[in-house]
Amino acid sequence: MNSVRRTILAATAIALVAGPALAKGPAIKSINWDSVPAAKVTLFYPGQTSMEWILTGTDHGGVRAFKKGDRCFECHSEEAADMGAKMVSGKKAEAAPIPGKRPAFPFSVKAAYDADNLYMRFEFPAAPRGASPKQDAENEMKLAMMIDQGKVDMAARAGCWVTCHSDARDMPTAPAGKQVTKYVPESRTQFDIAKRDNWDKLKPAAELDALLKSGTTLDLVRFKSSGAAEQGYVLAERVLKPATDVTFAGEKKGDTWVVTMARKLKASAPGEVTLEAGKAYTVGFAVHDDFATGRFHHVSLDMRLGLGTDGEIKAVKQ
Repeated sequence: MNSVRRTILAATAIALVAGPALAKGPAIKSINWDSVPAAKVTLFYPGQTSMEWILTGTDHGGVRAFKKGDRCFECHSEEAADMGAKMVSGKKAEAAPIPGKRPAFPFSVKAAYDADNLYMRFEFPAAPRGASPKQDAENEMKLAMMIDQGKVDMAARAGCWVTCHSDARDMPTAPAGKQVTKYVPESRTQFDIAKRDNWDKLKPAAELDALLKSGTTLDLVRFKSSGAAEQGYVLAERVLKPATDVTFAGEKKGDTWVVTMARKLKASAPGEVTLEAGKAYTVGFAVHDDFATGRFHHVSLDMRLGLGTDGEIKAVKQ
């Protein structure tokens, strides 16, 4: 085991034992979803556009606006489908285009909450089966959501992009023989956007533990069409475990996926976010369709989820 991996394991072990292993997830409440407004989102294929790519002017023309404080959503929400078309074709930021992969698709999100839980309903068209090999043969679809609680720099403007890096697996500067997952820049002693080789510049375990305890993470939940539900966070790497605080139910109805979720408002383990009524949180969504895995997914731009307050997604109190 290399030293980087040992440091990550030491820093994240606390979260893996923090919660009750046999805790039962919340029940998915029966909600009149017809009465809840839907946020209409476009999920698009992002190619190899990393956080370092976003921060480089020769790659991304909007870097100046981003550094001044503009959100990616504010600049690009109306052109997400066009961006996906460029990247899925290999014309921009994609070295390995997949023939027949769709550039974008509509994604509907509804949200509600009560005193204990957040409830969400997702609906989107299933992908037609392509000719490419099944990268994840056990899961036709996976749906993930990240939540920021305001401690990770740039997450409020970039959403889950802040965890996506040029040195991750299948990305342009991925180190040979290494499986680098998502991480937040705060977990590294440097964040070089020119060389883009930050994967092994890990902070000491004590500093990573302090970041974990302070909430400098992105909360992560994921549903797999095989039935598994997972939860965890991203700090020095992506940490996922079987879910205890979130419950999913999903099915494909004809050519449409419908997924519902119940998530406890109160976090039970370090790295996870406690949600509060009257507050808004930056969220990001990713869907792996047509048996895709790794970076070959479709994603949203950063969005704001408001619990009884303003946001692109407005959760309605039950």
